[in-house]
Amino acid sequence: MPRLRGLRAAAAWAVEGVVTAPAGLRTLVPGAPVPAALREDVLVATAHAQGATGVAWVHSEWRAYAGTTPDGDVRLALAAHAERCARAGHPVEPDELAEVLPERAVRGVRAVVARGRVESEVEARTRRVLGAVRDRRPTADLVVDLPLAAVGLATAAPALATGIALGALARLAPPVPEVAGADDPEVGLLGALAAEAVPVLLGNAVVRAVVLGSPVVVAVGLRSGGQGATVRVGRGRAEVVDGVAPDALVVLQGDVEPLVRLATGIVLREAHEVVARR
Repeated sequence: MPRLRGLRAAAAWAVEGVVTAPAGLRTLVPGAPVPAALREDVLVATAHAQGATGVAWVHSEWRAYAGTTPDGDVRLALAAHAERCARAGHPVEPDELAEVLPERAVRGVRAVVARGRVESEVEARTRRVLGAVRDRRPTADLVVDLPLAAVGLATAAPALATGIALGALARLAPPVPEVAGADDPEVGLLGALAAEAVPVLLGNAVVRAVVLGSPVVVAVGLRSGGQGATVRVGRGRAEVVDGVAPDALVVLQGDVEPLVRLATGIVLREAHEVVARR
């Protein structure tokens, strides 16, 4: 399919934005089929595909705060979809995404891609305005570029300021620690899965700051069938031991399948269930 440009491309993206608007609004609230980390991964991928380095940096700051998606297949699919949209100049069928995400999440990702396309266009227009001012060569394009850049920057200013603040908070938060005991041969399957899940659950900067920065070590016991494990988190460390330890404050008992999905990253293929559990 030939690349769309100008008004035809703008019209195609406008239609995409309108069609996916309800899903796009849901991506901004807790409990959405598209978690915050996945949303920011989409925006970063879209910005990179469009060459919008400024937009990519801002959303990288947001992503540093929210954490990142643990499923490499999802990230590859996001990058491939964003690149196809950039090459075509218009929204394309999200074939790659449909293979790794549920339908509700795919519609939300489409909405976020449309948003990212608008943000990238604002950056492109702003660069053209700044280039014309720098070179002292005003062109007829400034009649359109200048108001679009001004409105876009005014709209994006709160997100930019918030992104900078959240990025700073992410850098101040303790890093995700190596989970001690994860390689201990005495730790069973349940403990190994819990160790894999800990970095995902500590991805959010606020969670890391509160949990890892706590002077109190919190121990949580896990029991599934005949297996047991204990995860201890606090004072900048995380540890997993086999069996339910006596110091466990709470013991979670149930099916191991949700933990398996979280640890392997397949959980993002059922993203709405993950958000519901959080």
